[in-house]
Amino acid sequence: MSFQDKIQSAALRNQTRTVLALDLEDPDASQLVKRSREVLARVKDCICAVKVNRQLVLGLGLQRVADSILKPASDLSLPTIMDAKLNDVGHTNEFMARTYFDAGFDAVIASPTAGWKNGLDSVFETARSRNRGVLLLTYMSNPGAETFYALTAKEEDGAEKPVFEIMTRLALEWGAQGVVVGATKPHIISRVRQLVGPIMPIYSPGVGAQGGKPSEAVEAGATYLIVGRTIYAAPDPRAAALSIRTPPNPLGV
Repeated sequence: MSFQDKIQSAALRNQTRTVLALDLEDPDASQLVKRSREVLARVKDCICAVKVNRQLVLGLGLQRVADSILKPASDLSLPTIMDAKLNDVGHTNEFMARTYFDAGFDAVIASPTAGWKNGLDSVFETARSRNRGVLLLTYMSNPGAETFYALTAKEEDGAEKPVFEIMTRLALEWGAQGVVVGATKPHIISRVRQLVGPIMPIYSPGVGAQGGKPSEAVEAGATYLIVGRTIYAAPDPRAAALSIRTPPNPLGV
């Protein structure tokens, strides 16, 4: 089953668009594992996927993440995403993508800034060979993102467009399984939805702690909402997850 099929199936089964971002930090690795597993157990039927950032990988090590997070998520039929933001040269990107996929991740997030040739070509090839997904970051959720993503640049034909629009075109051209656009920018989500059409998933981080509103992101065209601190830092993670749960439509978008 492909990554897209897995997340769509989980979204419809649990009637939610929420991707849990397990980005916890703790100098005590045992406590980090314990807390991460507790949160996952509490919200397992309120989410459709689990995203892991580098905080958890650096805090625990990849093998421990695989054993303590990826395997339980897989047992729950929840796909996992590595928020690697890959943007290095080809052989380095290929090594990182292969390592994450072999550890058990179903998809990785990459940055189009690396380009295709000897950049992300190896990531997509590695993903295809393992039937995994690649999501491309086209607009971050933090306030400073506008400094780069809203810049105007020239296309090959000389036409000037915002950088995020060029990145969105590349996501379509390269065959990405989705794009990442901050929930804090509903107008950008709306524009990206116009560019990618009705089918390609849009993943929107920044809900809650960064100020993004679930309803506004979904109305603008977001398919999935990536939520971290609002859930795992809440006194009751399950109640927090339920409070932002937005059912998908029958097509999972």
